[in-house]
Amino acid sequence: MHNAYCIQYTRNENNVKELNKVKSGLNSSSNSSYRNTMPLADQSLSALNNLKTREEMVADAIRQAILTGRFKPGEKLDQQDLADSLGVSRSPIREALRTLAAEELVTNFAHRGVIVTERTTEELEELLFMRMMLEGAAARRGAESMSAEQLDQLEKIVIAGEGSTDTQELLRLNNDFHNSIYEAFAQPVMMAHIQQLRNKIAAYNRVYLEQEGRKEEAWAGHRRIYEACRNGDGATAEAETRKHLEQVFEGILQARDQA
Repeated sequence: MHNAYCIQYTRNENNVKELNKVKSGLNSSSNSSYRNTMPLADQSLSALNNLKTREEMVADAIRQAILTGRFKPGEKLDQQDLADSLGVSRSPIREALRTLAAEELVTNFAHRGVIVTERTTEELEELLFMRMMLEGAAARRGAESMSAEQLDQLEKIVIAGEGSTDTQELLRLNNDFHNSIYEAFAQPVMMAHIQQLRNKIAAYNRVYLEQEGRKEEAWAGHRRIYEACRNGDGATAEAETRKHLEQVFEGILQARDQA
């Protein structure tokens, strides 16, 4: 089950590619702070209007840029720059930012404008605790339920992640990896809550991966989780998932302190 807030790399891959290419946008923006930040385009928004409203498409594009770390926590989002980049008026931009504020992905300050939401250490700790509880349990259930075909696909994801150096691809593969395990057991309510929690911290994942040695650390953890799944060992899968999430949290705090 995926709600409207989910990062849907696998299920909506074609839509995501299109959303990340709407209009040749920020790659050609006159504002250098946005250039190469959120490539949004080969075709216009109108080409996809049969799927979603303009406001929904704009919200999807900005949301995706936040969730994948193209817009970083604390970064100001200028409405006119976004409008120019997406080839729309400021009206759908305003509506999109209201939607994202309701999702707690952006924050509107009276004197600072709209920024990508920053999390305090206390917030990150609480989100980590909740994720460890839910994702650990989801991993246990999934590990004990995976078919041979699902395990083979999981192994392919691990091998791809170990061999990749592209941050964007690694973020997608990371999402695919965890979802493949959790979705092996039918737990749609759990998945909805997990995804909402993951979205609240997703903007920090790029910060973590861009630290030296963190990519190798993350995928070593993924391989241990995979081996537990291959062995049908739910308890170990749960423990390794919690350990993996704790390592990510420590890396995020370290990167933030060094910034």
